[in-house]
Amino acid sequence: MFHQINFVRTIELREQSEVTIKLPYNLEFTVYRDVIVHKIKNTKGNFEITKITEIHGIGGMELGVLNYDKISSEFKGTDRLGIKTLTFCITAMVEKKEMNEMKQMCAVKYQLQIPSARLQSLKCNQSFKDEFVLPGYDGLIFTYYVNKIETTGRKNKIILHIQNPYDVEIRGKKGDFNIAFDSTKSIDLHLLFNFYTDEISNDGKTKYQSNVLGSPQHPSSEGSRPESVIPSFSSKVTTLLHKLATNNQFADVYFISSDGEKIPSYRNILAASSDIFAAIFEESTEIPIQITADDFDAKTIQSALNYLYDKSDSINGKETHVFKFAVKFGIHDLIDACVSFFKDSVDSTNVCEFIQIAYSNNFEDLKQKCLKILVQKKEEIDSAKVAELPKNILFDAFCFKL
Repeated sequence: MFHQINFVRTIELREQSEVTIKLPYNLEFTVYRDVIVHKIKNTKGNFEITKITEIHGIGGMELGVLNYDKISSEFKGTDRLGIKTLTFCITAMVEKKEMNEMKQMCAVKYQLQIPSARLQSLKCNQSFKDEFVLPGYDGLIFTYYVNKIETTGRKNKIILHIQNPYDVEIRGKKGDFNIAFDSTKSIDLHLLFNFYTDEISNDGKTKYQSNVLGSPQHPSSEGSRPESVIPSFSSKVTTLLHKLATNNQFADVYFISSDGEKIPSYRNILAASSDIFAAIFEESTEIPIQITADDFDAKTIQSALNYLYDKSDSINGKETHVFKFAVKFGIHDLIDACVSFFKDSVDSTNVCEFIQIAYSNNFEDLKQKCLKILVQKKEEIDSAKVAELPKNILFDAFCFKL
C-alpha cells in the first residue's frame, strides 16, 4: 500500500551551478542552472515535482510560479542575474511499510518581521540580538543578530545572522543562516525549516524527542503544507528599542518644552509614528531639528516619546496631557492608547472631562459611554462641573435613553 507525502525544499543557485536535493526514503534529484534555463537531472525514487517558485533572494518576495516541462525536465526562471532562490513542492508515493521504518520529516514556515524604524535606529557597525521560537515546537529557539554595516559611499546594509544550533535545514541549507537587506526598509523574511523530530540536537549530545518539542502544527505528510506564522515581538524587543532610543548620543531632534527643557529624540522613530513629524523633517534643512512644544511640560513630552519607544506604561497617570500632545502632532497609535484608557476608566469623577474629549474628537464609543454615566450616576457627579458642560452635551444627556 502506497502513501502520499509532500515535501517543500528551498535552494539557492548561481549561474552554471547545480545543487542536489536529498529527501527521505532515498529520494533525490539535482537542479542545474545555466542562466535562465534550469534542468532537473539524476532523479532517484518515485516522486513528482508539482510546483516550482522563484523567490527574490532579498526578503523572500515571491516572483512567480515557473512552468516545468516534465518531458524535457526543464524550466525557465526569470532573467535575474546573480543568486536565485527556488522553492520546490514535491509529492512522493511511499510504501506504508517504508514510512513506518523512517523518521518523521517536518517542514515548518516562519515569517520574521522587523520594522524599518528599529533598523534605522542602528548606527553603522551597531547590532542587536533577539530570538524567536518555531511555531509548534517550543524547544526550537533560534537566536538572531542584526548588524548594520557600511558598504559603498553613504549606503549601508543590514546583515541578518540566524544561529542554527540544531543543524536543521533553513531554506534548504544546514548551518547558520545569513542574508543581507537594505537598511532603509523593513525586513519581511519568509523562512522554511526542515528537520527530523528525533534527530534535533542542541549540543551534539542531547536529543529533543517529539514529546519535548511539542506536537507539530503542520506535519509534512497527508498532503498538508505548513502556513506562514507572523511572530509577535517579545518584551526583549521592547526593552532593546527603548534602550536604543533613550541613548541620546546621536539624537537629531529636540523638543523645547513649556518649562524650557530640551528633550532629545530621533527623526526616523517620530516620522514612522506621525505624518506631521514627517512633514516637519522634510521641510527642515538643519540638524538637529528643533520642535517648539511650549503647550506641554517636559514630563508630558518624555512620557509620550517613551511610549513610542515601546515603553507602554510610560503614559500611566498622564493620559489626559499625553492625549493632547498626541492630537497636536497626529500620533495615531498614542491617541488610540489614550482613548482606550478613557473608555476603560471613565466614571462619575472624570466623566465631565472625558465627555468633552469625546465630543471634540468625535469618539462615538466614548461619547455613548460618558452619556450613559451622566444619566445613571448624576447624583454622584459634581453639579458644578456638569453646569460647565457645553449646551449640546447637556441636551444629548437630557435626551439620552438607557
